[in-house]
Amino acid sequence: MKPACLPLILSCIALSGCGSDSGQSGAPPKSEAATLIHSPPVKQLTAQQLRSLSMACEKYPADKSAREPYDAAYCEEAMAAWADAPLQIVPIKKE
Repeated sequence: MKPACLPLILSCIALSGCGSDSGQSGAPPKSEAATLIHSPPVKQLTAQQLRSLSMACEKYPADKSAREPYDAAYCEEAMAAWADAPLQIVPIKKE
Protein backbone atom coordinates (compact mmCIF):
# COMPACT_ATOMS: atom_id res chain seq x y z
CA MET A 1 0.00 0.00 0.00
CA LYS A 2 2.86 2.41 0.77
CA PRO A 3 4.40 2.36 -2.74
CA ALA A 4 1.10 3.65 -4.17
CA CYS A 5 0.93 6.58 -1.74
CA LEU A 6 3.89 8.53 -3.15
CA PRO A 7 2.57 8.70 -6.76
CA LEU A 8 -0.87 9.55 -5.42
CA ILE A 9 0.50 12.41 -3.31
CA LEU A 10 2.58 13.74 -6.20
CA SER A 11 -0.37 13.68 -8.59
CA CYS A 12 -2.56 15.47 -6.05
CA ILE A 13 0.06 18.20 -5.64
CA ALA A 14 0.34 18.61 -9.40
CA LEU A 15 -3.44 18.84 -9.82
CA SER A 16 -3.94 21.23 -6.91
CA GLY A 17 -2.19 24.08 -8.71
CA CYS A 18 1.03 24.59 -6.85
CA GLY A 19 2.58 26.21 -9.90
CA SER A 20 3.68 29.81 -10.40
CA ASP A 21 0.18 30.96 -11.32
CA SER A 22 -1.68 29.26 -8.50
CA GLY A 23 -4.25 31.43 -6.77
CA GLN A 24 -5.05 33.36 -9.91
CA SER A 25 -8.50 32.81 -11.28
CA GLY A 26 -9.11 31.91 -14.87
CA ALA A 27 -11.65 34.71 -15.21
CA PRO A 28 -10.54 37.81 -17.09
CA PRO A 29 -10.06 40.93 -14.95
CA LYS A 30 -13.04 43.25 -14.69
CA SER A 31 -12.80 46.24 -16.92
CA GLU A 32 -13.26 49.74 -15.56
CA ALA A 33 -16.36 50.23 -17.72
CA ALA A 34 -18.08 47.32 -16.01
CA THR A 35 -17.79 48.99 -12.61
CA LEU A 36 -19.03 52.44 -13.63
CA ILE A 37 -22.52 53.52 -12.63
CA HIS A 38 -24.90 53.77 -15.56
CA SER A 39 -28.30 52.92 -14.15
CA PRO A 40 -31.22 53.49 -13.72
CA PRO A 41 -32.07 54.69 -17.22
CA VAL A 42 -32.17 58.49 -17.46
CA LYS A 43 -35.71 58.40 -18.85
CA GLN A 44 -36.96 56.82 -15.61
CA LEU A 45 -35.50 59.49 -13.33
CA THR A 46 -37.63 62.18 -11.73
CA ALA A 47 -36.71 65.85 -12.11
CA GLN A 48 -35.13 65.89 -8.65
CA GLN A 49 -33.08 62.77 -9.42
CA LEU A 50 -31.93 64.27 -12.73
CA ARG A 51 -30.87 67.44 -10.96
CA SER A 52 -28.95 65.50 -8.31
CA LEU A 53 -27.25 63.27 -10.87
CA SER A 54 -26.31 66.25 -13.05
CA MET A 55 -24.81 68.07 -10.09
CA ALA A 56 -22.89 64.95 -9.04
CA CYS A 57 -21.56 64.47 -12.57
CA GLU A 58 -20.44 68.09 -12.83
CA LYS A 59 -18.19 67.63 -9.79
CA TYR A 60 -15.89 65.33 -11.75
CA PRO A 61 -13.83 66.30 -14.80
CA ALA A 62 -14.81 64.68 -18.07
CA ASP A 63 -12.50 61.77 -18.77
CA LYS A 64 -12.39 59.42 -21.74
CA SER A 65 -15.10 57.05 -20.56
CA ALA A 66 -15.84 58.08 -16.99
CA ARG A 67 -16.72 60.88 -14.64
CA GLU A 68 -15.32 59.31 -11.50
CA PRO A 69 -17.92 56.69 -10.40
CA TYR A 70 -20.27 57.37 -13.34
CA ASP A 71 -20.15 56.33 -16.97
CA ALA A 72 -19.34 59.45 -19.06
CA ALA A 73 -22.09 58.81 -21.61
CA TYR A 74 -24.59 58.31 -18.78
CA CYS A 75 -23.58 61.64 -17.25
CA GLU A 76 -23.80 63.45 -20.56
CA GLU A 77 -27.27 62.02 -21.17
CA ALA A 78 -28.40 62.99 -17.66
CA MET A 79 -27.06 66.54 -17.96
CA ALA A 80 -28.70 66.98 -21.37
CA ALA A 81 -32.01 65.69 -20.00
CA TRP A 82 -31.79 68.04 -17.02
CA ALA A 83 -31.00 70.97 -19.33
CA ASP A 84 -34.09 70.13 -21.41
CA ALA A 85 -36.34 69.63 -18.38
CA PRO A 86 -39.04 72.27 -17.95
CA LEU A 87 -38.35 74.75 -15.21
CA GLN A 88 -40.21 74.29 -11.98
CA ILE A 89 -42.04 77.57 -11.53
CA VAL A 90 -43.33 78.15 -8.05
CA PRO A 91 -45.82 80.97 -7.60
CA ILE A 92 -44.92 83.41 -4.83
CA LYS A 93 -47.87 84.91 -3.01
CA LYS A 94 -47.58 88.62 -2.34
CA GLU A 95 -48.83 89.72 1.02
